[in-house]
Amino acid sequence: MRRSLLLLAVVLGLVCASLIAISQKPATLGLDLQGGVEVVLQGQPTPEAEVNEEAIDRSIEVIRNRVDAFGVAEPEIQSAGTDQIIVALPGAENPEQVVTDLIKPAQLFFFDYEGNLVGPEGDPSLSATIQRANESETSSERGTQTFWLLDREGDYLAGPVLAEEDFLDVFPKGLPGGSRVETVPAGWFIASEERGLSSRPDGPSQTVWHLLQDNPGLFGRDITESRAQQEVGGGGIGDDIVVTMDFTGQGQNAFQEITRELSRRGALVQANQRFAIVLDGEIISNPTVDFRDFPTGIDGRNGAQIQGNFSRGEANRLADQLNSGAIPINLEVISLKQVSATLGEQSLQQGLVAGIAGLILVVVFLIAYYRILGLITALALLFYAAMFYAVIVLVPITLTLPGIAGIILTIGIASDANVVIFERVREEARAGKTPRASLLGGYRKGLSAIIDANFVTLITAGILFLFATGGVKGFAFTLGIGVILSLFTVLTATRAMFGVLAETRFLRDDRWMGFNQWEPKWKMDFVGKWKLWMALSFIPVLAGLGFIATNGLNLGLDFESGTRIVTVFEQPADEDAVREVLAEQGIDNAKIQATTENVDGTDIDGFQIQAETLTPDQLQDVRQALNAEFTVNDESYQVDLVGPTFGEQVIRSAVIALIVSFVFMVIYLTIRFEYKLALPALLSVVQDVLLSVGIYSFTGREFTSATVAALLTVLGYSLYDVVIVFDRIRDNVPLMRNAPYRDIVNRSIHEVLNRSIITTATTTLPILALFFFGGDTLKDFAFALLVGIFTGGVS
Repeated sequence: MRRSLLLLAVVLGLVCASLIAISQKPATLGLDLQGGVEVVLQGQPTPEAEVNEEAIDRSIEVIRNRVDAFGVAEPEIQSAGTDQIIVALPGAENPEQVVTDLIKPAQLFFFDYEGNLVGPEGDPSLSATIQRANESETSSERGTQTFWLLDREGDYLAGPVLAEEDFLDVFPKGLPGGSRVETVPAGWFIASEERGLSSRPDGPSQTVWHLLQDNPGLFGRDITESRAQQEVGGGGIGDDIVVTMDFTGQGQNAFQEITRELSRRGALVQANQRFAIVLDGEIISNPTVDFRDFPTGIDGRNGAQIQGNFSRGEANRLADQLNSGAIPINLEVISLKQVSATLGEQSLQQGLVAGIAGLILVVVFLIAYYRILGLITALALLFYAAMFYAVIVLVPITLTLPGIAGIILTIGIASDANVVIFERVREEARAGKTPRASLLGGYRKGLSAIIDANFVTLITAGILFLFATGGVKGFAFTLGIGVILSLFTVLTATRAMFGVLAETRFLRDDRWMGFNQWEPKWKMDFVGKWKLWMALSFIPVLAGLGFIATNGLNLGLDFESGTRIVTVFEQPADEDAVREVLAEQGIDNAKIQATTENVDGTDIDGFQIQAETLTPDQLQDVRQALNAEFTVNDESYQVDLVGPTFGEQVIRSAVIALIVSFVFMVIYLTIRFEYKLALPALLSVVQDVLLSVGIYSFTGREFTSATVAALLTVLGYSLYDVVIVFDRIRDNVPLMRNAPYRDIVNRSIHEVLNRSIITTATTTLPILALFFFGGDTLKDFAFALLVGIFTGGVS
């Protein structure tokens, strides 16, 4: 009793700490729940690349990789038109800095410094450096001419750019008075360098300019991996943080060749030669190659390091940028605005009320069915919810619809863990054991199945998190944390409350415990009717595949290109009013956001609408309808074709993650149970996924990111149920040594069937409330979850 009370006190302490954390810090919400900042980027050509579809796609991929590395919470990234990229960032505290980090080209070049330098080693005058470029000849055939903007004194204002009109992006009101544009011919590269004017790191500095022939020996693309770390032997404090690099095979050879040339020339002139490292036009390090220590150059197989007096944050950002790759084109910010939640405030309020009502129904059902044990479940769920939400705000975990799907699944898992134990407790009581022995024995036997089921789910979540990106990664992370906390709650809170209950008088009163409550007795020969189950499993799947083959899937905006309308209204409007106007035009699934953009110091409120690709006639009808209702500002009205937010990279990574998770699932089930059970488990999961997709094709509902969350929910429920059944089969084998295997399987299914029905029902209740009362924009999300839970439970 004392041990149980002590454990319960520890749990209550963690819950109190969680409540304090929740009260001190708000949750981080995604774009669909709170809105955020949207930036529109326009591609500009570079000497190495033109702005085309390939360059835009590559830029989107790099930005998405950087988002994952920088920890920006689940943005939406898509192309717009032929040369623009839209990046929406939820709740960014410093959007300008985030945008700078995301779009920074991180173009890295390694120059043979002495071999390419023309003029002094650092000239304070940019004007003189440019003049030298125009008066000298170069052997380089790279690049095109560039333009620089200088002030009246010849100091730097902007550049380099590839066209003079590009300066208007920096100075939209016109070039400063007295400024002048200078041209640098092709074949030249001007690099800047910040030189300290004193020995103090934080002392004054001066910008000097280096004129180099545009002949880099090594590029950023030659790097395979980059890391920020403390320099070995650097003293441990101050400016000894470096960025290390590993090279590709081609990079290794190029690195050794250029350092061999530096060493050879150094030996001839008896002076060490330098190897300038230039990042985005600035020399950040200019190390020497000692010809005495490296007479044949430096072996590139050991990599290299960049020294630049970095802070830890600067080094981490540089390493992340290098790892994600270089953006092949320049990206200019042409719009930065605040956007509202894609779901709308009214839908969120309706969803919150429906969700709370559904959870109350679950608690009432559990208490009515399990009595005191149901009350324990309700308390355990409250403890779990408090700790989970504290983790959400402390990590922080971004709450989006896919993330909420993960939370709903983990709530089902947390509830199911207790249901498994309670059913075991009742089995022990029906076998004639005392109430105390039933309670403690049921907990011990149920725990084995819970650990196995949670471990399989945790493996799946871990693999999805490692291999996937975007919303799938968010789902996996939420699911993984939820599974860990669910298991922790069962091992601590539920165990402690069982220990306390075992010493009370309630245990001896069946009115409170319900040990002898009537339960349905299943007599069906499940194994004998295998042909029926095969027909019920595969006929719907084949029918669904037939629907997909003939009718396809109704892909939503997440997967298909669409039309994007940006406008300002003269009359007051809100998202719901705009949605009604569009619905009258037959556009039911548009994404509508209110926007606020600062233009010349004035906040301009507007709206942006994203819908399926509209024909010219549809666009005209929509504009007329919006104008009739709200009066459209003609100057602000803009229409673009936008790409999907769920790009090929996201889909590809999700598929790879699922395949890898299947492999690990089969390995684990083979080791933990029997090899002959692994294949049915895999087939069960695949059948559930195919059935879910078939239902979407048959109903014609939109296939969106919420549907992806549903398919992952299918995966979670199928795995969990399969492992619960397998665990019972394993327990019954030694108890039924002389029985045919089909009898063992039949008995095992009978014993867990009540638990499966109850778990499916308790998880379905809050989602049904969400479906019927959660508002139009949440119906598809709720439907997706219902499909996932239904197919997973039935399987």
